[in-house]
Amino acid sequence: MKFAVLEYTSKSGRVWRHQENKPNYLCNPQTEIDPTSFGCYVSALKGEHVPLLGLIVGPVNHVSPAAVLFRKIIKRLSGSWPDDYNLEYLRRFDTIMTVHQLSDTREMIKAVNHLRETSPRPFIIGVPTQPYGILRQAVENNPISKKDLVDFIQSCDIFISVVRDTVDWYTKISGVKASYLPQPYPTHYATKFFKDGGHKNNTIIIAGVTQRSDITKGQLVAAAIQKKYPDLRILIPKVPELDYDTTNLGQSKYEFLPFEQWSKHLQTIARARLVINTDATFTRGRVQTDCAAVGTPSIGANSDGQRDLYPDLYSPDPADVTDLIGQAIRLLTDSDYYQQTVQIALDNLIKYDYQPSAERLMALVDQSLTQKIKSGMLWE
Repeated sequence: MKFAVLEYTSKSGRVWRHQENKPNYLCNPQTEIDPTSFGCYVSALKGEHVPLLGLIVGPVNHVSPAAVLFRKIIKRLSGSWPDDYNLEYLRRFDTIMTVHQLSDTREMIKAVNHLRETSPRPFIIGVPTQPYGILRQAVENNPISKKDLVDFIQSCDIFISVVRDTVDWYTKISGVKASYLPQPYPTHYATKFFKDGGHKNNTIIIAGVTQRSDITKGQLVAAAIQKKYPDLRILIPKVPELDYDTTNLGQSKYEFLPFEQWSKHLQTIARARLVINTDATFTRGRVQTDCAAVGTPSIGANSDGQRDLYPDLYSPDPADVTDLIGQAIRLLTDSDYYQQTVQIALDNLIKYDYQPSAERLMALVDQSLTQKIKSGMLWE
């Protein structure tokens, strides 16, 4: 399989290629590629990450300054890029994962439709980038966003969701059967930072940005736990550009944790005794996968990772604060239960590693191709 992820933009504006000695999780997330997002697909499939914008105005394609200026003028006047950019670079791939993003859906649909007209054309996979809870709210409040999402899904050969609970919604809204395929995760690397219960410190981490649904419930849980166990420290990882509402912490003692690179943050999580993440937007569950890798239980989320990695600690929408306090106390006081919870998460995490994830994606593509060939729909 010659694989690429096509996203509207990239960290550098250039193509990023997987290298065996420098996979995505060893790269700079600010200037190269994300360690645990679409870069995981690229390294798992040993492919490339291509920014659509780099094809339109360079530097992926060579575009003259005059052409760049003309295209930017058209974009400013019409709201869309002109259709005269070259997609020849993408013809080297037989499978392209295209990323849906609310702000740039129409541009991606145009590119996908152009790709469908090439011969031979690539197999096109669609995948969303916004969490389901945020995306659903957007399409319910904006008919244009809903139409764009539906058109995007219908333009792809298959559409996948990384959250099992959302597959039926995508299928219903688009009329196209969606597939569940969890996002790859560098388990083989992240588990190097694992620490067992005997090497934890008295730290609780409250994960997530407070702009998301129900995140501040985690503060109520942490405050109650610290009141019962005063020696516990509360840490809040801080994204620099965001403001945080800590009202629900009341008089609790807490500290903001400065932003850390992913590998450093894994080590911070590994030393913590518990992570509380009450995000209710049905994400894939990056927080929970990180926790599973390093041996720290996570409670409070309705993410796909929470359901799969910590099945006994899954929180429906909305999470119940009293139940979460009970979960936390049991984890902090019952060492056997703590170890059992950690082991279940670690065992379940293995299947997300790069090789099994690549095999699942290739099998899904092969199955879909076979069905399309049999039905004569492949080139429609």
